[in-house]
Amino acid sequence: MLPPAAMPAILAQAGGPVLGPDWVLAIMALGVLVALAGHVARSRFVVAVGVGLIFLATAMMLVGAFLDYRGDGSDPRPRDAPGGF
Repeated sequence: MLPPAAMPAILAQAGGPVLGPDWVLAIMALGVLVALAGHVARSRFVVAVGVGLIFLATAMMLVGAFLDYRGDGSDPRPRDAPGGF
Protein backbone atom coordinates (compact mmCIF):
# COMPACT_ATOMS: atom_id res chain seq x y z
CA MET A 1 0.00 0.00 0.00
CA LEU A 2 1.24 3.48 -0.85
CA PRO A 3 2.03 5.89 1.96
CA PRO A 4 -0.25 8.96 1.98
CA ALA A 5 2.78 11.26 1.62
CA ALA A 6 3.49 9.77 -1.83
CA MET A 7 0.10 10.77 -3.26
CA PRO A 8 0.98 14.39 -4.26
CA ALA A 9 4.10 13.19 -6.09
CA ILE A 10 2.10 10.55 -7.97
CA LEU A 11 -0.57 13.09 -8.94
CA ALA A 12 2.07 15.59 -10.05
CA GLN A 13 3.61 13.01 -12.39
CA ALA A 14 0.17 12.26 -13.78
CA GLY A 15 -0.28 15.89 -14.81
CA GLY A 16 -2.20 17.15 -11.80
CA PRO A 17 -5.80 16.74 -10.79
CA VAL A 18 -8.22 15.67 -13.50
CA LEU A 19 -11.34 16.92 -11.73
CA GLY A 20 -12.08 20.61 -11.38
CA PRO A 21 -13.61 22.36 -8.38
CA ASP A 22 -17.14 21.93 -9.72
CA TRP A 23 -16.72 18.14 -9.61
CA VAL A 24 -15.41 18.28 -6.05
CA LEU A 25 -18.47 20.26 -4.97
CA ALA A 26 -20.73 17.84 -6.83
CA ILE A 27 -19.17 14.86 -5.02
CA MET A 28 -19.60 16.68 -1.69
CA ALA A 29 -23.26 17.40 -2.46
CA LEU A 30 -23.78 13.77 -3.50
CA GLY A 31 -22.22 12.65 -0.22
CA VAL A 32 -24.61 14.86 1.76
CA LEU A 33 -27.61 13.53 -0.17
CA VAL A 34 -26.51 9.91 0.26
CA ALA A 35 -25.94 10.44 3.99
CA LEU A 36 -29.37 12.06 4.38
CA ALA A 37 -30.98 9.19 2.47
CA GLY A 38 -29.18 6.77 4.77
CA HIS A 39 -30.58 8.54 7.81
CA VAL A 40 -34.10 8.41 6.35
CA ALA A 41 -33.68 4.72 5.53
CA ARG A 42 -32.03 4.07 8.92
CA SER A 43 -29.10 2.39 7.20
CA ARG A 44 -25.75 2.92 8.89
CA PHE A 45 -23.92 1.59 5.85
CA VAL A 46 -25.49 4.15 3.51
CA VAL A 47 -24.75 6.94 6.00
CA ALA A 48 -21.13 5.78 6.16
CA VAL A 49 -20.88 5.77 2.35
CA GLY A 50 -22.24 9.34 2.25
CA VAL A 51 -19.83 10.56 4.91
CA GLY A 52 -17.02 8.74 3.09
CA LEU A 53 -17.88 10.63 -0.10
CA ILE A 54 -17.71 13.91 1.79
CA PHE A 55 -14.28 13.03 3.20
CA LEU A 56 -13.08 11.87 -0.24
CA ALA A 57 -14.14 15.16 -1.82
CA THR A 58 -12.43 17.11 0.97
CA ALA A 59 -9.21 15.16 0.44
CA MET A 60 -9.43 15.77 -3.32
CA MET A 61 -9.87 19.49 -2.68
CA LEU A 62 -6.81 19.63 -0.41
CA VAL A 63 -4.60 17.65 -2.80
CA GLY A 64 -5.80 19.75 -5.74
CA ALA A 65 -5.04 22.99 -3.90
CA PHE A 66 -1.60 21.69 -2.92
CA LEU A 67 -0.79 20.77 -6.52
CA ASP A 68 -2.07 24.08 -7.89
CA TYR A 69 -0.10 26.29 -5.50
CA ARG A 70 3.03 24.29 -4.68
CA GLY A 71 6.26 26.12 -5.33
CA ASP A 72 4.46 29.39 -6.10
CA GLY A 73 5.41 31.95 -3.48
CA SER A 74 2.86 34.52 -4.63
CA ASP A 75 -0.52 35.04 -3.03
CA PRO A 76 -3.28 33.76 -5.38
CA ARG A 77 -5.76 36.41 -4.19
CA PRO A 78 -6.13 39.69 -6.11
CA ARG A 79 -4.12 42.53 -4.60
CA ASP A 80 -7.22 44.63 -3.94
CA ALA A 81 -8.95 41.80 -2.04
CA PRO A 82 -9.31 42.16 1.73
CA GLY A 83 -6.15 40.75 3.27
CA GLY A 84 -4.37 40.58 -0.10
CA PHE A 85 -0.74 41.63 -0.28
